[in-house]
This record gives sequence, C-alpha cells and structure tokens, in this order.
Amino acid sequence: MINARKKMGEEISLEDFKETLKELRVTEARRGFVSHLAAYVIVNAFLVFINLWTSPGSLWFPFILAGWGIGLAFHYLASRPSRIIEEAEKQIASIEYHARKRKKDAGQ
Repeated sequence: MINARKKMGEEISLEDFKETLKELRVTEARRGFVSHLAAYVIVNAFLVFINLWTSPGSLWFPFILAGWGIGLAFHYLASRPSRIIEEAEKQIASIEYHARKRKKDAGQ
C-alpha cells in the first residue's frame, strides 16, 4: 500500500478520499443497474419473439415482463445516487467511530 502511494505521487486528504469513495459507489450502482436493464431488454425481447412465434394465441410473456420489471424497479430504487451516498456516509461514519475507539483503547 505504501509503495502504491509513492508511485501515485502526492497524498490525498481524508475528505477527498470520502468524496471519491461516494462517487465510486454511485458509479458501481449505476453500472449494476444498467447491466440489469440490458439483460432485461435482451432476454425479454427474445422471450417475446419465442412466445409470438411458437404460440401467438397464448400470450405468456407479459407475466415475465411484469415480474422481472418489478425486480428491476426495486433495483432502480436501491441504486439511486441519494441512497447510495447515504449508505456510504453511514459506512464512513461507522469506520471513523471504530477507528477512534480503537485508537482510544490502544492509548489506555
């Protein structure tokens, strides 16, 4: 870890680290949702084709679209930037608390 710092150059502040962590978490959440959305579109387009090709009189694809769509909607709600940042701030606060407690306990 120390060698990585030397290679990267200058030190960063704790605030810069926190902000970058939040940005990274939001980017990861967005990427996860977009991947889920792409899978939803591709797979369901294929299922619609299969359903209409094999049995156009019996439409079953809307049930799959609706069921998976509910899961996709919850994924969207869970990956909103405001929620991701809130969770990251909670984790940062918890880490800071435990680090301060460990430092205090070591000093006693």
